[in-house]
Amino acid sequence: MAYDRLMNTPWFHLIVAFVVTAVVGVMFSATVVAQDEPQLGDPMPDEDVEQQGIEIDVRVGARRSLISLAVPDTIEQRGGVLEEAEKVEEILRRNLELSGYFRLLPEDSFFFDTDAEGMLVADIDFSNWFNVGAQGLIKSSVARDGDEFTLDLRLYGVEQGRQISVDWEAEVVSREGIRGQVNAFINAVLKHYTGEEGIFGSRIAFSLRGDRVKHIYTMEIDGSNRQRISQHSGINLVPTFGPGGQVYFTSYRDGNPDLFVFRNGSVQKLSGQPGQNSGAAYCDGRLALTMSRGTENTDIYLIDPQSGSVQQRLTEHWAIDVSPSWSPDCRRIAFVSGRSGGAHIFTMNADGSDQQRLTFQGSYNTTPDWSPRGDRIVFSGRDEHDKYDVFTVDLDGNIERLTQDQGNNFEPHFSPDGRYIIFTSDRGGEGKRIWLMTRDGQIQKPLTTEGGGYEEPAWER
Repeated sequence: MAYDRLMNTPWFHLIVAFVVTAVVGVMFSATVVAQDEPQLGDPMPDEDVEQQGIEIDVRVGARRSLISLAVPDTIEQRGGVLEEAEKVEEILRRNLELSGYFRLLPEDSFFFDTDAEGMLVADIDFSNWFNVGAQGLIKSSVARDGDEFTLDLRLYGVEQGRQISVDWEAEVVSREGIRGQVNAFINAVLKHYTGEEGIFGSRIAFSLRGDRVKHIYTMEIDGSNRQRISQHSGINLVPTFGPGGQVYFTSYRDGNPDLFVFRNGSVQKLSGQPGQNSGAAYCDGRLALTMSRGTENTDIYLIDPQSGSVQQRLTEHWAIDVSPSWSPDCRRIAFVSGRSGGAHIFTMNADGSDQQRLTFQGSYNTTPDWSPRGDRIVFSGRDEHDKYDVFTVDLDGNIERLTQDQGNNFEPHFSPDGRYIIFTSDRGGEGKRIWLMTRDGQIQKPLTTEGGGYEEPAWER
């Protein structure tokens, strides 16, 4: 089997748990495998199981009402701050729109001289902003004193004609601190309108493919502050976060899919059991991991997050069990199993008891992630047209579809507040990119816009 072909299939997470030493031996074979052909290690179909994709359409309902915001150019107060002013307005506009709660008015719709206005209420003609359709107005200015910068960011209610108080205070910052100040303000604006702070400043991890290389990176949700975690050449995949910014990932560095951890600025091997050591999931001092321990079958174990020693085996079945994901209270684990004839989502208690099947539609449901709100699990599933899309399932087994007719969409992961989902998509014909959507699927926007090869996004939470 061609390893490169495997890496391009949206069900790679599941396959990687089945294929142990055979994959390494043929990693760069030139054989081509058809996408709809059964793959080595796939759970064999049961004659009594209907082998069809999920036949659910995206629910058509009331569209969310977006708040119309006007964001004029940032005012340059003093000190020659053109570059910084442009940076402030760019961050404001991109991230407010990315949040999925606002409709930013085009700047060419402002029929009046916005530069003539100041930051004080008395300096603003709110009737002009009302006439262009603004409900909210955000004004910004930046001043410089040597190497230090002071931002003034304000939110106004246009209809009320007044400044709105938000939970944000200006600080004197370096040039590198400007983005953090603006994101903190955006989070405060979101809290004013929605009752919950925004997600800007939070981090995600992901893998990025190169020429026969796949590295692990982290970045902030708006694409800034990108950092490479894996430092050696080879295949590195399936990153997840641990406590204090630690990042777990699987690497073929030593010829076996071993679990590594990035902590305290360095990478160290945590689990090197023969066979699979992948899909780590941390919760409250416990680390769940998919392992095969030298056999052809994979099960889920608990290992010590510090030493990597095996503490407990949670599943013991002839079929594959992979991809653990904790409930927010750390009492239950969602996982994928082939014991029903196809890949389906199951749940169990944290000690491995009470294993229950959760999805009954479709025949290939993978990569579950439990919402921090505790009410739903997001996963990728194959539909009736052999396309992969993102679905959620509640704890009673009711499934809702979030993506449809936009290429393949897979590897979803919830934000820390449960309001957003990041996922991989190959829509648009530009390769695999990371996308962000609201938890109802109504607003979907690309996070990475340059190139392709992005896979396996995971949010720090």
